[in-house]
Amino acid sequence: MAFKKLNIIGIPIDNLARDQFLEQVYQELEQHQKNVFIVTANPEIIMSAKKSPAYKESISKADYIVPDGSGIMIASNILNLPLAEKITGYDLVHTFLSYASDKKKSVFFFGAKEGVAVNAAIQANKLYPHFKVAGTKHGYSGLGLDVAEEIAATNPDFVFVGLGAPLQENWIASYKHLFPHSVLMGVGGSFDVLSGNVKRASKFWLDHNLEWLHRLITQPLRIKRMLQLPIFVGEVYKQKRAIRKIELKRDRKI
Repeated sequence: MAFKKLNIIGIPIDNLARDQFLEQVYQELEQHQKNVFIVTANPEIIMSAKKSPAYKESISKADYIVPDGSGIMIASNILNLPLAEKITGYDLVHTFLSYASDKKKSVFFFGAKEGVAVNAAIQANKLYPHFKVAGTKHGYSGLGLDVAEEIAATNPDFVFVGLGAPLQENWIASYKHLFPHSVLMGVGGSFDVLSGNVKRASKFWLDHNLEWLHRLITQPLRIKRMLQLPIFVGEVYKQKRAIRKIELKRDRKI
């Protein structure tokens, strides 16, 4: 049975094949009827939302919450409701850049340290030469209304926000009303990879769902963030037991 959404520790994850998801996003973008807020959810984001009601509220404003990474896929299998497909944020960045190049769309790069967003845009334009760089702004230039209005004034088709969670989703949730026809997505550290500052895992690591291990080896300071994964899995098993109790009670009544 196909489920449109799968609740994982209180966060509704969209259960869509990648092509189906992209078709819906592009249709909404081209119709110019609304903005599109995308969250690429991983265990760290879900655990942050569990701890912070304000962050959970921001995420609830998203149009799509897609499964980013093997941790979410593992969780869906634990719950015996496997998701259709993993949709990673960094791959989506490239997919949207390719689409923007094909359709002559514009992209704004907002976030990361000074100079990184600029370099990310330059490198992206080399790969996808026909998209328009609506503008760039580093993440230390402010997060308030004045910055949001400055970005919105460029009328971008895509807004990539590389502030890291939870800042990026909170920022988008607060100011997405200023972008009535844009696709807005938090992209984490994607600008660092695009700019060449950080090297992404090779195909071997990606094919074996070991990108997390590559990140830990190359960025050992991520250890505190990685420790969220076993806690996340424990919470998923708690959810599974709670569901099972409800099912048993229902069966007894029958």
